Amino acid sequence: MAQAKDLYELLDISRDATEDEIKKAFRQQARKFHPDNKETGNEEHFKEINQAYEILSDPQKRNIYDQYGLSGLKSAYGNAEAFNFGFGDLSEIFSQFFGETKVHRAAGPERGMDLRYELETDFLEAINGCTKEITVQSHEDCKVCKGSGARPGSKLKICRSCNGLGEVRRVQESFFGHVTQITTCPSCQGNGKIVEQECTECKGKGQELTKKTIDVKVPCGVDDGARLRWGGKGEAGRKGGPPGDLYVIIQVKEHEIFTRDGQNIIIEQKISFAQAALGGTIKVPSIEGEKPLHIPGGVQSGTVLKIPGLGVPKLNNPARRGDQLIQITVETPNKLSGEERKIFEQLAKIQEEKGGKKFGIF
Repeated sequence: MAQAKDLYELLDISRDATEDEIKKAFRQQARKFHPDNKETGNEEHFKEINQAYEILSDPQKRNIYDQYGLSGLKSAYGNAEAFNFGFGDLSEIFSQFFGETKVHRAAGPERGMDLRYELETDFLEAINGCTKEITVQSHEDCKVCKGSGARPGSKLKICRSCNGLGEVRRVQESFFGHVTQITTCPSCQGNGKIVEQECTECKGKGQELTKKTIDVKVPCGVDDGARLRWGGKGEAGRKGGPPGDLYVIIQVKEHEIFTRDGQNIIIEQKISFAQAALGGTIKVPSIEGEKPLHIPGGVQSGTVLKIPGLGVPKLNNPARRGDQLIQITVETPNKLSGEERKIFEQLAKIQEEKGGKKFGIF
């Protein structure tokens, strides 16, 4: 709310208004500007008068506001605390204001919790795909009572707290009038029935913590950090609800030779001066074993050569693959034999005579 707006003016009251007068004014203004009022409804203004009432109905906040204004409240409480309405969601304010029923329905079937598992794979396993066996802890229906929580042979009886409805009503007084709340019955947790004799295996919970083994098929081309979902492999649901899902987070180990860039695989290949100058064919490692690579004569360090179709298979479409990229590094010999030195000296002399840089090779 803008600082220029006076809170007393928003509620149309004097600065010495009593607590009852503030409540009465707020009630009148709220009725007038309630968004459901087709003639004078204004949601933004309704929020502003709620803010005004929250501050002026609190003696401590009202005293600070009277002395220092809204800026003083911000300094004392901070924005979030100073302007915390205290009513929760605005829709709840609306229902309380008109004396409507705030309903919390009885708990029905509940979906099971999702499970998360971090799976570590080798680089090549992620590229080519694999099947991994994992073990997870999960809450499953009790094998003895089949999830009912009742001892076999015992009966379920009607909950006396809610008479089988699964919910209880409570009427509260507010300055808006009578407010009826319907909440989940705490005695039967919304079931409407209570276990007469608890299952000795699960202590009446209906579920027990177990370990289960699952075969996880990792598709080829999966990348580090990928999240794979297996529907229905999570924890068992309650009260007839469906099971949750299993989410497997892939963690790919680094490879000593290969690195991945999207659908491409990159390697660094070192070659000699002679190979760089003369060119030729060499063998390079790939994810399918050694492959021939043609080196053009005069290649320089940093040049990237490519073998098409030897990259990563596209996830869910393995027929489409990236490329293998080979980054060339020309090695400088740090030790020369006598014969090698003579050859390099002859090459250097030839380069000089051709007008090239002294000691240059290419």
